[in-house]
Amino acid sequence: MILGVFSCLTPACFPPLTTVTSRPLKPLLGSDPRYIYGTLVAQAVFIRHRKERSVYQLCWMEQGRERTRSFNTRQEAEQEKQHRLELMAEGYAQSEPFDLLPPHEKRDLYALHERAGINGYELWDAVRQHEKALGQDRMQAITLREAVERCLVDKQGEGITPRSLQSLRSVLLRFAGLHGASQFADITHAEVSAFVDGMNVGLRTRLGYLTDLRTLFSWGIQKGIAESNPVVAAMPGRATRRKIMLAKRERRKEQVLSVEDCRALLGWVREHDTGLLAYPVLCLFAGLRPEREAPGMDWADVTPAHITVDASIAKDGETRIIEPLAPNLVEWIKFISSNCPSPLPLGNLKRRWERAREVVGHWPHDAMRHSYASYHFAMYRDAGLTAKNLGHPNPTLLRKDYNNAVTREQAKGFWSIAPGG
Repeated sequence: MILGVFSCLTPACFPPLTTVTSRPLKPLLGSDPRYIYGTLVAQAVFIRHRKERSVYQLCWMEQGRERTRSFNTRQEAEQEKQHRLELMAEGYAQSEPFDLLPPHEKRDLYALHERAGINGYELWDAVRQHEKALGQDRMQAITLREAVERCLVDKQGEGITPRSLQSLRSVLLRFAGLHGASQFADITHAEVSAFVDGMNVGLRTRLGYLTDLRTLFSWGIQKGIAESNPVVAAMPGRATRRKIMLAKRERRKEQVLSVEDCRALLGWVREHDTGLLAYPVLCLFAGLRPEREAPGMDWADVTPAHITVDASIAKDGETRIIEPLAPNLVEWIKFISSNCPSPLPLGNLKRRWERAREVVGHWPHDAMRHSYASYHFAMYRDAGLTAKNLGHPNPTLLRKDYNNAVTREQAKGFWSIAPGG
């Protein structure tokens, strides 16, 4: 096993091996204690979750064999893992890992160590050279422009929203315009920073650009055409990100439609385009995404008991059930079923909707979905329920984003909007 690591070295570097008898050992690990002969220390000790036994199993190698110890909680296992890593790190500095190897590997390793010294090498030089060669062999040579084209095709196939795809395409094509001929794996964080600096944009837009670029290189790592993500080092610090987040949460309040605007909007649609009514009702009172979910709904999936969002139109590709439904939403569903022969799917939606929302005037981005989240959380104070109905992955983040966006009194007014008045 150990001999394979050094197969990249020429025969001139290492003469044929001979058996080495036991003798006092020299330090084998040099100045780099992170490795056990090419394996990261952190990977030598790991935790395995044994679900069938409801335990967390700490695993490590000792004298050539895997050893284990079980714990009831991950926290206990993590504490013991850290303790064992510290002990192992101390041992590496004193060449104690050598004692953990089986006898035949001890002989082979000592022979290699001795011959490396004769030829002016350290074992770590050989290990690093070997790992570098392996990495280069695995990396597929591809230009940045080619990577951008492939990434955009993949992301479109994953079904991201048209708005997100448009933003991603805009940023990536700009970046490719500067460095398109460069090797994708050779792009540095300095080039990323210089690109974003050259845009001369505010903090929020800058973070958006970096997020899109990070998406590209994360995709590259997943595909095996990049080793690391250069955007990570270019991302703003914690204080800057917090400033951006606080500003974002303040803008949330501006993205919520007032109760009066909601009444006016539904009143206009009900009077002038009844066939369109299902669209704002489902977005406002069920939280459906306006770009894909609401237009793609089948009315058979809308009942007074619950609403089913099929995986084919859901953003995360998973079916979700919205329940319980608010009483006013139940009234709207019954009203639409009685007065609209074919409420869904909708035709000519873009033209009809642009005309309808003129009654409100200023229209913030994703206004109806943000309104649902704000009024629902203010009314029920259950971030888990609101997140579930929205298909939002993080109730904690939702609570932070929508807390105090509206008052409970305003929420009561919103959830009282019904066909009867």
